[in-house]
Amino acid sequence: MPVYYFIFGWTVFWGCIANMTARHIQIRENIYKQRINILIGIIAFSAVIIFSGLRSGVADTPVYISQFEGFPVGFSRIGEFLKDSDDPGFVIFSVFIKTYISTDYNVWLFIIAAISGISVLIGFYQYSSNFALSCFMFIASSQFTWMFNGIRQYMVVCILFACMSFIYRRKILNYIILVILLSTVHKTAIVMIPIYFIVYGEPWNKRTVLIIFIILLCMLFASNTLNIFDTIMQQSDYAVGYNEFKKNDDGVNIFTILISLVPVLLSFFTKNTIKDKYTPQIKISINMSIIAVCIYIISKLTHSGILVGRMATYFSIYNFILLPWLIDNIFEKNERRLIKYVMIVCYIVLFYYQMEIAWGGYIYISEILNLKYH
Repeated sequence: MPVYYFIFGWTVFWGCIANMTARHIQIRENIYKQRINILIGIIAFSAVIIFSGLRSGVADTPVYISQFEGFPVGFSRIGEFLKDSDDPGFVIFSVFIKTYISTDYNVWLFIIAAISGISVLIGFYQYSSNFALSCFMFIASSQFTWMFNGIRQYMVVCILFACMSFIYRRKILNYIILVILLSTVHKTAIVMIPIYFIVYGEPWNKRTVLIIFIILLCMLFASNTLNIFDTIMQQSDYAVGYNEFKKNDDGVNIFTILISLVPVLLSFFTKNTIKDKYTPQIKISINMSIIAVCIYIISKLTHSGILVGRMATYFSIYNFILLPWLIDNIFEKNERRLIKYVMIVCYIVLFYYQMEIAWGGYIYISEILNLKYH
């Protein structure tokens, strides 16, 4: 656990430094945007990247390490591994690293961590109105732990987040090509193609109602669908880790759902008063956040944090842009300060509950750093 508290403190401290040294550039009349120093941003994310990249015994990491060590050096035998693989892109990516960069799994894990962490950094750098607050939410929500567990899917999530401009600039061909490529790394990415047509519109319109209706239908058929996914996971390379997590899987915890509801409810109740301030990024973030909350609720109702809860990561990451923007644009200065204090306290409570109570102390093991915390 000390590792995760260090990551928390380091990221938030340097995020605040980034805010204090940021420039404000004008993007429209009387509208300014915060522009942080990218080097300080990299420093802020360095701790989570380093500790994620140099781990060796966290969650499903041993399974990934075993998989990497089984990959060949060189592409002469690549066909054997691609023949029955559900993630050919990830296999090719891994074999490329093992052949041309290093056969050390630490290097491989570090590259994956760097891609994920820098992608999140790019997203905050480009779209967040408050870099420090976005960093704080990213760590305190415990979403950063996906960089330690479920790394294939989360790398895909982060890359798509960094490329949000493909949606609001309507670069549909670029977006579809990117999603198809990423679906070879983790096949769940393919769901983001229909999502494109849902999230670029105005928030809280008929399309939003359709989203909620479709997800309610999914609830009705969730049991059969989850049985199918469960069978697939039981037959995969991740069966051991999956079964271990499944024992205590009660879905996403209620505090995550409640905190994720806040930006959705704020955007709903103020939709008529601040809609003129919406940017394309904020419209997308609102719609993404609505979908995230719906998936979290399904996860809780179906007691499936592993299968259903993980899907929410494609959408919940946009909350880290949305909530700081809403606070800055809904409330007056004095109210804004109070709301931020309350929000910070709530997220700290969530962090402690998730790490210490729900997970019973998240372990960290690194052979290269000679660290072992249970």
